[in-house]
Amino acid sequence: MDCPMCSDKRKRGGLITTGAKISYNCFNCGYTTGWEPNPTLGKKYKDLATILGADQQDIHKVTIELLKYAEELETETETDYVYNLQKFTTEQIPDTASAVDDLEDGHAVKEYAKQRGLLGLYPLLYFDDRLYKQRLVVPFTYNNEVVGWTGRHISPPDKQTPKYLHKMQPGYVFNIDRFADSKREIVIVTEGVFDAILVDGIAIQGNSVGPEQAHLIEKLGKRIIVCPDRDKAGIELMLQAAELGWEVSFPPWHVDCKDAADAVNMYGRLATISSIIKHATNNKLKIIFKFDYFVCTSSLFVHNLKLLTLFTDEKITLFVKNNFLSKKNY
Repeated sequence: MDCPMCSDKRKRGGLITTGAKISYNCFNCGYTTGWEPNPTLGKKYKDLATILGADQQDIHKVTIELLKYAEELETETETDYVYNLQKFTTEQIPDTASAVDDLEDGHAVKEYAKQRGLLGLYPLLYFDDRLYKQRLVVPFTYNNEVVGWTGRHISPPDKQTPKYLHKMQPGYVFNIDRFADSKREIVIVTEGVFDAILVDGIAIQGNSVGPEQAHLIEKLGKRIIVCPDRDKAGIELMLQAAELGWEVSFPPWHVDCKDAADAVNMYGRLATISSIIKHATNNKLKIIFKFDYFVCTSSLFVHNLKLLTLFTDEKITLFVKNNFLSKKNY
């Protein structure tokens, strides 16, 4: 076959299947990859599959299924089942860091934490005037060990200053320790760390949930409700959650509420959590119905076209297109 990686047209690429094993090698550029029964798909293999036309959602699903398969081969106990596949390197909080609670009243970082409603909700808040000046540092824990952190600038002076500085390992889910042995039946998934703290949930720290993250979350064995941010990135997460079969919540908050943290600031913590649970659904048609108001008020119509990928029935797709996507000309 012609190699899709180097565009060679002399058919020097070879794809071989032997039982469950798949191998690829190009005798022109030397690109080599493959897969044999194991719990992961390598990056090179994923890249090749993508170029050959594999859908990203399908690759994502296969990755999750492989993780589930690997888990079935292991002997687990009820207390350590969350930690059997993910391994994170332990990190140390910088010696120069101080607990925010120990800072003097009026300190800029402490006042920021108070203004965001974080004091008293999350016990591990730090400030480091040497390495993370003017930043509120939130450690990441896993299996009761610190494995990283994020530093949020309290007032970025310019666009060149990053709002966040992360030290995060791939596959990590913020605050998942809290739910590992909890009897709570519901877990709320948010994008950001502050959102998770304020609604007592977990955060994937981005607009896309990775396969390892998805597996960790599903292994909790709880009702999963995703509360995406109300922006372009949030649309991507909503689509992904729907594909995973998770519930998505889009409460009728004020248009100024761009995420769960804003809702807590406007409505209070209890009311926000209650509204997230009340408006959660895994019905794909209901998801687009509830999402419609946001799309109509956010000038993100073009991304609404992606919502059609949630539906396989042509009649439903046509109904959605005529009633929801016809509000702008495409």
